[in-house]
Parts: sequence; C-alpha cells; structure tokens
Amino acid sequence: MEPDVTMKRIVLDRMERCSVCHRVFSTDDIHIINRQPDMWTMMVECTDCHSRNFVAALMNDGDPGEARLALRRLSNAVSRELASPAREIDPADTLPAGEPVSASDVVDMHEFLREFDGDFKRLFHNPAS
Repeated sequence: MEPDVTMKRIVLDRMERCSVCHRVFSTDDIHIINRQPDMWTMMVECTDCHSRNFVAALMNDGDPGEARLALRRLSNAVSRELASPAREIDPADTLPAGEPVSASDVVDMHEFLREFDGDFKRLFHNPAS
C-alpha cells in the first residue's frame, strides 16, 4: 500500500467523523500539505459542512513542539486568508441605477409570489429557443 494511503488510513482511525456535522470521513477528505522525514502535515476537510482540521503526524522521533508550531502556522495562514477583505466592489461593475422600487411594485411581487408554483423552468422558458 502507498505511504500516502497508509497515512490517511491512520488519520481516519483517529478522526472517524466530522466534529461539526458528524459525517464519516473518507481518505479523499484528507489532503497532504507537506511531507518531511519526521513530520507530515495534512488537512481534513468535510465535504458536507466544509469544516477543516489540520493534522500533524510525527514520524520516528519527530518533535511535538515543532508539530504544534506547524499546525499553528497553518491555522494562522488560513485565518489570514479568511480575514482578508474580499475584492472591493467597483461602482463601474454594478448595475446602472433604475427607478426606485415602489409600494405598488412590492404589492405586485407579493401577489405574484402568492400564486407562484415554484416552476422556474416554465417561468424562464424562452419560447424563441
């Protein structure tokens, strides 16, 4: 068996389910980030709820302190990535301003939705195509 698969199975033995949604993990949920002779770092991501866990697997006489530091670095890098501001919205990218929505528009939409059966295919069907 390949070393990657073996390592993933070892991780699965210890992290059987997602701690958030309780979905059972598979080897496909484990992504090897870095492989060194004394330590592997991996990310286990749930495909249902997208929660992530970072794992450091020590080999032989690997240093637990170094493993904690590697996990902290990974966690901080992800936190920085998530905290970075999204692309600023350029006013030129937005739709041109139209007429303001009136009370009559709201009433019309309310009446439409009250009768709407949820068939979007029929609603947006283009008879010309």
